[in-house]
Amino acid sequence: MSGPPGFGSLYYTDCVPGQGTRGGAGFQFQAVSPGIAHSTMSLVQRTSLYEAPVTWMREQRDVADYPPSLTHVFDEGLYVTARGRYLGTEANGAREGNQFTHAVVTADPETYGLVRPAQLWDAPWWVERPAPTTECDPLPADPAAGPWGLDAVREWVLGRPDGEEWLLAVHSALDRLHTPEGRRILFISGDASAVLGWLAAGTALLAQARALRVGFRVFAANPRQSRHDVLAVHDDWAGSLGNPDRDNGFLVFNLTTGRHSAVAPTDGARLWVPRFLREDPYDVVDAIELAQRLAGGEQRLAAAERRVAAVAVLGEPVEHAVRAAELVEWLRGCAVPQPEEVVQPVADVALQAGLDLGALRALHEAAGRHRFGPELDERITGALFAAELAELAGAPVVAGPDATSAEVAGRAAGAVPPERLDDVLLLATRFGVAPQIAAFADSAHRFARWWVDHPEVPLRPDRWSCGSDLLDLVRDELTARLNGRDDAKYRADVGEFWWRRLWPTATDPTAVLDAAVTAAAVAFGTPDRRRKTVEGVLAQAPSLPAEHRGGWVWNALFARARPTAEELTVLLGTLPHSPLTGWLEDAVGAALDELVRPRPSAAELDLLALVYDRSALPGRDRLADLSKEDAGVRRWLDALARGKAPRPSALAQVKQPVLTARSAEIVPALLERLRPADAVAVVERAGVDLLELLLRELPRYWDDREQPDRADVAVALSFVAIGAAATPQHAASRAEHVLLNWLKAAGRERQPRIARVLAGNEQLVADWHRMLGTRAAKVTTGRTERAKRADRDNEAAEDTKPSKSGWRLRGLHKGR
Repeated sequence: MSGPPGFGSLYYTDCVPGQGTRGGAGFQFQAVSPGIAHSTMSLVQRTSLYEAPVTWMREQRDVADYPPSLTHVFDEGLYVTARGRYLGTEANGAREGNQFTHAVVTADPETYGLVRPAQLWDAPWWVERPAPTTECDPLPADPAAGPWGLDAVREWVLGRPDGEEWLLAVHSALDRLHTPEGRRILFISGDASAVLGWLAAGTALLAQARALRVGFRVFAANPRQSRHDVLAVHDDWAGSLGNPDRDNGFLVFNLTTGRHSAVAPTDGARLWVPRFLREDPYDVVDAIELAQRLAGGEQRLAAAERRVAAVAVLGEPVEHAVRAAELVEWLRGCAVPQPEEVVQPVADVALQAGLDLGALRALHEAAGRHRFGPELDERITGALFAAELAELAGAPVVAGPDATSAEVAGRAAGAVPPERLDDVLLLATRFGVAPQIAAFADSAHRFARWWVDHPEVPLRPDRWSCGSDLLDLVRDELTARLNGRDDAKYRADVGEFWWRRLWPTATDPTAVLDAAVTAAAVAFGTPDRRRKTVEGVLAQAPSLPAEHRGGWVWNALFARARPTAEELTVLLGTLPHSPLTGWLEDAVGAALDELVRPRPSAAELDLLALVYDRSALPGRDRLADLSKEDAGVRRWLDALARGKAPRPSALAQVKQPVLTARSAEIVPALLERLRPADAVAVVERAGVDLLELLLRELPRYWDDREQPDRADVAVALSFVAIGAAATPQHAASRAEHVLLNWLKAAGRERQPRIARVLAGNEQLVADWHRMLGTRAAKVTTGRTERAKRADRDNEAAEDTKPSKSGWRLRGLHKGR
């Protein structure tokens, strides 16, 4: 896996014409690495450029007197670190103020590795002169820190007077930044290296995620105008800001006088500073990073995270039981998974410190969430098992000296009342102990009877080592009661309480309990649970005796819920091809009453046909009428499929709902499987419902370029349907208007082809040509716009009343 992409680079200085990214002369970005956005340039220019003191420029100080600068900022989702130096006069003149700044920028904090920005002060890769072109190289990720490594930083602090006390103060001030009690920090010094030494040490004791959000500027010419968290001001520019006793809005660290503002040490400073100065600094930084990762994000660390990191990384002991309990609470509440090298030493140290029962319980709970290792898990279990079992039983459990843990748990299970058995078995499971049900058989039977009487009690048999054995006893008890006088009550209990627990074991649809469980799962389960239940029962159907198969399967699935059309279709497919009778016939009919709508779909008609193939469903006239009409349609389609021409009037009596449902089959059949003359005959003899269907559906095929012959037949049949005697006036007028508009757009080349479709009927051909002639007579040319508008108005009126032109579709066909 590749690492972070690296830093973008930007060079800023005064440029001669053609040298910079803008092309002209003046201050600008002289070069940038590929991919740098204008918004990034704006951020760098606003926050990170070298600031030259105006007073020194007026005094024309020697260029060598000006100290280099280092800045760092996090803003707009970007991290920017920049080093600058003063160059003296401008590139295009003799004025003072020229400077060169090299900035590196990234949006990914991982790009810095573990190097804090202040450590980059003397890094070898900083650039101090313009690039030969306007493009410069990016900087690879994980940059070298140069001489300011952690060991060097630690040794530098130890070499300062009162180094530990100063680091306590500096780190505490940095630790409080970005909190309500935090204040900005001001260093006073003539030596940038000294300032950055303290910044490197202080931020090294912050996790990298927090350290990278500490903005600083060394040096700042105008500290009150800077928004950085930490500023350094040169001795010559400080004035009254250098007095730590004055409240200028900053915590002041005057490196020249050796005095600083009063800063109370934070808990983190008290913990980390002494260890950083006396132990391996890399281990301490690793501990800080671990603590920050445990805390999450960039928030300040809590005591628990610091203590855990000190134990896990530095191997520090815990001397008090209270502190040990705090470690246990952290183990129980922290996110999982956590590395074994973190949680194992923490748990071990806590256990050695001595824990009360509550803390032992918490530690055992934590052992279930983390990987402590077999040996430590066993020690925790041994410390807790006896105490927990005695707590539940109300007294120590009496067992022989050689009794196993399972035997001890079995004695406890036999001694507690039924309502406490759950707790005993859960405890045994927690400790990996599996008591045998034979060891407390009488208690187990009492428990099964009690649980059936109290099904609402939230027990957890899936967490009992002998849960399946006890559920078998419950199944036996429920089966006996379902076969008894109060079966309705216990059937209701199955639907409300038991079906979810017993569903995995409900495998026999002929058993009264299993059938009640699966029927409840279909009625009350999720769609996925219902699907799996239906599939499971139907998969067993072929193996059931044919005589009772339908009743058993229906009871096991749909005793509480109606089947869907798909479910009923599959169920009927599993039954022998014999008539439906008795209550099963009534149940199927009642289901169809709901499934088959007044305007049915093709799938609903298919289901209806499947049922009527087995039953007449007496007393259901609506379904019978739909079935009869659909049977006629299917016979008509079947005849076409076999290459036979059905009676032209075969569909005349079929009503709109069935025709609409089968339209996707009827219309293509008319266009593709009948000779055009036979299709025309069907349309001429069609009833109102079929005609309206054709007028609605046929225009979809008029422009079919892939099957032009079918498209021509569709237009011709539309023409015939418009003029058919049975077509209602309003439908014919609307369709006539659509056809005329389409003919106008389609072009003349279609007209002879459509006439050939009608060639078998001279009257229809004559009507077709008369219609075309009437339409042509309406074309006007060379008229005034007003006259044209009058003609259009008259033509619109003709669309809504019988035509006077000699071509009137309704008149032409009516009575033929």
